[in-house]
Amino acid sequence: MKALFVTGTGTGVGKTLVGGALCAYLSLKRGIDVGVMKPIETGWNPSNSDGLTLKELSGSNDSIDEIVPYRFYQPLAPEVAAQKENVEVSIEKLDLIYRKLLNSHDFLVIEGAGGILVPLKEGFFFSDLVKMWNTPVLVVSENRLGTINCTLLTCHFLFSQGIQVIGVILNEKEKRPDDSCDSNPTILKKYLPVPVLGIFPNVEKPVLSPSLRKNLSDLFEENIKLPPFLP
Repeated sequence: MKALFVTGTGTGVGKTLVGGALCAYLSLKRGIDVGVMKPIETGWNPSNSDGLTLKELSGSNDSIDEIVPYRFYQPLAPEVAAQKENVEVSIEKLDLIYRKLLNSHDFLVIEGAGGILVPLKEGFFFSDLVKMWNTPVLVVSENRLGTINCTLLTCHFLFSQGIQVIGVILNEKEKRPDDSCDSNPTILKKYLPVPVLGIFPNVEKPVLSPSLRKNLSDLFEENIKLPPFLP
């Protein structure tokens, strides 16, 4: 496996934090040259963005233009944000950058925006990008009430599209927001044919720094069990 696509059950569930922690773990603990890509980022803030976070946590030296080829300022679905800025998203451009990054690194982590059925452009969704690249998927879900439905829907849609799901990571975005936190992993394991890889603990207001990269790497190693076929 040379690449992995990180999707979430929705917006704001912690894809970037968990995906970035995965990158930090692979690069610091396993000595792997990890590349990162976020094909489209909306709500772009040059001083605080998902793409920059992935770049820092992975240790990548690639330019932000390659890591995030399309950046839109309004926090909207990519299709809508692109229309408002009169930009035509080119799948061919994304594919060229993807293949360059894939060939430049030992392993490539790609992060979507929102969930797997978010449209990049009219009639083309993140699921279509995943199928085009034949990339396995890691699903990140927030550990709270409602996650069972969101996680099962996301995974079963991916299964229906013939997309490989390597597993689910539950992210504790908040400190034990409700009683479902205790039962969610058990119920998901009961109804999913893929593993729940672990629960990523709550990290309060993370600020990018060398120490954060190490701390997230340690937390990932302590709490998440990756499948043996990953690097």
